[in-house]
Amino acid sequence: MANKKTTNKGKRTPAKAKNVATVATGKRRETPRERGPRGWFLPVVESVYTDLRPRTVDGERSLTTTAVPAGSTYRSMLQPGLGEEVLRPAHQNFWMDRLTEFKRRKTQVAARVPAAAARGLAPPAPSVPGGINWAPLGPSVVLNGQAEGEPPVAGRIPGIAVAPGGMIVYAASANGGVFRSDDGGVTWKSLMDAFDLAPTNFASTSLACGAIAIDRNDPQRVYVGTGEGDTYSLFKSRIVNALPAYRGVGPIRSDDGGATWISEPAASGSTDLAGKAFFALAVDPANRENVVGATSEGLYQRVVDGTGNAHWFLRRSGVHSSVIAASNNGVTKFFAGQWGGQVLESSDGNSWTVVGTGFPNGNVGRIEVAAQIGNPDVVYAFVADTNGLVLGVYRFDAGAGQWSPIANPPDVLPKDDNGNSQGDYDLALAIDPNNPDLIYLGGSYFNDPQYWPGSIWRCQVTKNGSAYQMTATSIGVNAHADVHTLVHSPGDSNSLWVGCDGGLFLNRDPQGTGIFKACNNGLSCLCSNFFGQHPTDPGVLFCGLQDNGTARGASGGIWKSVNGGDGGYCLINWSDPLQVLVFANGSVYRATDGGQGHDSWTETKFPWATMTEPMASPPYNPANASEASLVALGSGRSVHFSTDFGASWLTDTLDLPTQASIFAITFASGTRLYVGTTGGEVFRVDKAGNSWQQQRVDNAFAGALPLQGLICDIAIDWADPSTNSIYIAFGGTGDYRHVWHFDGTAWEQRSGPAGGSTNLLDVEHNAMVVDCLAPTNVYVGADIGVWHTSDKGQNWAPLSNGLPEAPVFDLQIHPTKRLLRASTHGRGLYEFPL
Repeated sequence: MANKKTTNKGKRTPAKAKNVATVATGKRRETPRERGPRGWFLPVVESVYTDLRPRTVDGERSLTTTAVPAGSTYRSMLQPGLGEEVLRPAHQNFWMDRLTEFKRRKTQVAARVPAAAARGLAPPAPSVPGGINWAPLGPSVVLNGQAEGEPPVAGRIPGIAVAPGGMIVYAASANGGVFRSDDGGVTWKSLMDAFDLAPTNFASTSLACGAIAIDRNDPQRVYVGTGEGDTYSLFKSRIVNALPAYRGVGPIRSDDGGATWISEPAASGSTDLAGKAFFALAVDPANRENVVGATSEGLYQRVVDGTGNAHWFLRRSGVHSSVIAASNNGVTKFFAGQWGGQVLESSDGNSWTVVGTGFPNGNVGRIEVAAQIGNPDVVYAFVADTNGLVLGVYRFDAGAGQWSPIANPPDVLPKDDNGNSQGDYDLALAIDPNNPDLIYLGGSYFNDPQYWPGSIWRCQVTKNGSAYQMTATSIGVNAHADVHTLVHSPGDSNSLWVGCDGGLFLNRDPQGTGIFKACNNGLSCLCSNFFGQHPTDPGVLFCGLQDNGTARGASGGIWKSVNGGDGGYCLINWSDPLQVLVFANGSVYRATDGGQGHDSWTETKFPWATMTEPMASPPYNPANASEASLVALGSGRSVHFSTDFGASWLTDTLDLPTQASIFAITFASGTRLYVGTTGGEVFRVDKAGNSWQQQRVDNAFAGALPLQGLICDIAIDWADPSTNSIYIAFGGTGDYRHVWHFDGTAWEQRSGPAGGSTNLLDVEHNAMVVDCLAPTNVYVGADIGVWHTSDKGQNWAPLSNGLPEAPVFDLQIHPTKRLLRASTHGRGLYEFPL
């Protein structure tokens, strides 16, 4: 499977691992990489937008040079030494167009259910009664997470909306849609899994959320801004003319508490918000139809016309990272922060002016604003500088008419080794609803080298003469790091919610000695990368998670964190299931007790070239148990081998003749494997005596692979007993022909007919698997959906049946139980019976 999207920041690094060994060679290089969220997000961007292009006549790498604008800082994470030239520009409606086509395909399949059933395809519908459906495997929550006290964790939450009383709570997740709790965060249900009931309704297709708001007088009215603002600057810093948001489809609305959703378009003359990012939404307390959105495109106002239809009007251009509304005596004021600019105010959401004087006018980055909902006369601004460090916290008092800096802000955004921090990604501010002199700040992490927990601070503001200062107390170490939002329950000083990279947490006494406690049971929005499965017990699973380590599942939705850092590939020895290997942050960790906990592991460090280096072992073969101990790991251009399942690693490595990095490894047997690279090369590797010999096959003389791009995955064609035949899946964009077949001599596209309704979409295809018992059946997992062909790739159709439309990163068939399993980046694991 493709090495994907993880970070090297290493929350709760596996410091407890025993017997650390290092595989050191002078031949390989480590790719320089960003710290923090850029470490996992930039590889996401590059693998999605790698240019899938025609191969040159000589079959070697060639790149179309793209002019790099002055000041561009992007460098390739996957192809060292290269920059923007490896990337393909993508238009604003890229995801909207492809999601629309995906919906159309599902509708077509549903209309021909009998024909689909005859070909072994299932109609796309959620939980078809009596039908074949995808079923969730979890994790619905992961115990023993990465914060002090080892709390249960979930996935990234950039937005929270709480109804009066604190019982009805909405959580908007980064790539898993919106969840609702009716019991104050004790349990949750997903609100975006029923979109297939009305497959032409596009509103809830995107599970990438950036902002959420409700009508406090009627919490059934919900507004969601799709496209995640917190990751905006990560996109902006790297690609010319490409999307500034991931999978955003604009604003959507629900009038029934999330049971159904309605898309709301931009007004004529205003830039469409599909492909843009939302940071915040503010509902006018005096008129719930009047809503302002802070987006990567500008400030937008929702206006309802005389026929009852709503449109969003661009009122102010430029990136705006926050917006709030406050009302006194029925008179509303909106306040918004412009990225790199000033704080602005409006009495109607239409016309905007700068607030006061004295606000900093240089080195300003992201701005967060806060005010009590009933007091527009006191406004706070939390400002990061252009390097993501704290520039300052400022207070505006309407009577004074100017901004005052507040002295002694805490170290909310610790500086990294390069002198930068994460204020473009982690920046949160809240004001006590009953005390305008008490504020809360949220940032990246608290300096605890065992857990790296959340950076949340209670700040008491006092005034001495004309100067303000604050006394800050850390209160966030029991929450996960990377804080995105802080929200009080309406009017309740003793109920402070936080949304972070580890889900949702609640502090019932933030003014005193209270600690944050997890509210993540059923908040199934973890970003799963790759998984390993027990060969005979399908309930035992390991899965690598973005920013939440590696989790172990055992027959249920409640999983347990067993290793720290950022989880990648996982392997279970099919001859001895007590032996487990997992990858995290440049190391392979080995357990001999079934991977029961954080003390289970011994560590081997490797040269770290890609964020999650691919790791594989031969397919399940009980007739030859010794093959179960063979493991291959791709690191840079080198393949490392172990013959004792990672207890030791052979000194000799196989160094491939490439400047690219290994991205996919698949075994055909104990003596043959295939390797794919970020540069589009494919190698067949055979064991000859005690050594491994490689032969490049993408440039086969009889028929070279016509396209060149990122090789995300390789699957063995089990219809060929010689194992000379394979399928490959391309990442990137630029051509719909993402799946190709090699018969040992020549390549042939297997992505369906051009211009038809049974071909694949031009999106990244991350994973693929061939059914060894019925090898005409091939399955691929893409950034949009799982797809199935029953005729070896001549025709394809979506295989949905309730599978959330989060990107699919890993796809495997359980070797003994005939279960197709998918790892989604935003909604955990699912399985489908074959």
